[in-house]
Amino acid sequence: MDESEISSFVMWSVVTGIVMIITGLSYRVYLRKKNHEIPPS
Repeated sequence: MDESEISSFVMWSVVTGIVMIITGLSYRVYLRKKNHEIPPS
């Protein structure tokens, strides 16, 4: 593998990891808000 191939692979791995972390955090916030909106019966 070229150095440019390795650096682009690392860059895309970092981008993918950041996207996954943001998605997970926003999903947890969404679930928390959804649980608070449901009135207790």
